[in-house]
Amino acid sequence: MSNKILVLGATGNIGSHLIDLLKNKGADFLAGTSSNTREESHHISIDFADVLSIEKAMKGMDTLFMLMPTHPDMVQWGKNIVSSAQKSGIKHIVRLSAAIAKNDLDLDFMKKIREIDNSVINSGLNYTIIAPQFFMQNLSTLMADDYKNGTLYLPAGDGKLGWIDVRDIALVSMEILLNPEKYKNETLTITGTESLSYGEAVEQMNNILGKNTQYIAVPDDAAIQGMTEKQFPPFFIDVMMDLNHATVLGYAEELTDTVEKITGKKPISFKEFVINNKSVWS
Repeated sequence: MSNKILVLGATGNIGSHLIDLLKNKGADFLAGTSSNTREESHHISIDFADVLSIEKAMKGMDTLFMLMPTHPDMVQWGKNIVSSAQKSGIKHIVRLSAAIAKNDLDLDFMKKIREIDNSVINSGLNYTIIAPQFFMQNLSTLMADDYKNGTLYLPAGDGKLGWIDVRDIALVSMEILLNPEKYKNETLTITGTESLSYGEAVEQMNNILGKNTQYIAVPDDAAIQGMTEKQFPPFFIDVMMDLNHATVLGYAEELTDTVEKITGKKPISFKEFVINNKSVWS
């Protein structure tokens, strides 16, 4: 049976790993990107605000990997993608969501994620929702400079997170994309094996890296002021505050064995992640 795969969000942290995995498997796929400068045969340009470009990319595709950027227009973009999938004959949508969104939290960002998820679920198409916990790579990208500078200031209290490495998210995604019928109409929460607060994560990093970085839990107003002074966009600030509120409330600490069940291997540990990325914080 034909299984031509279209991967949206192909150039990000998860997407780039997923593309490499699909290539190694010899999968029949296209990588949808927002750039029209890519000349590789596996890539096609997509504008989430342009339904015609989405439909063009989906032509002849069977399975869709729906990874979307966090953006003020994300709900409308999600609806554009789903409606295009319905028109274009997509048989199965694999939607990358977020674990904390499945809880009925009255937070704007979580509502946006759930609205997109519901668009997929109610589309009439087969679907699989992949719902990962917090990415380990946030510490090696968004928070790398803060760690190197000696202090992580976050309004996350002592809330714990079920950290997951994006390489495991990509591996789970590949397995589902290659065998979509096996995971038909399921929502799968994926996490690592340890639930760690930011303080505990920083302590592990310090032990491995020989650093003395501190985690300081700050109040909301201080966090908002700090991000505003760094000229972060208001939408980004709102998203970060919602994520930290969910963490404080205990909605990010869940652990599952989904990675091992689907891939046959244990998730990458937090210690292994830090060792693999030592050079980032040196």
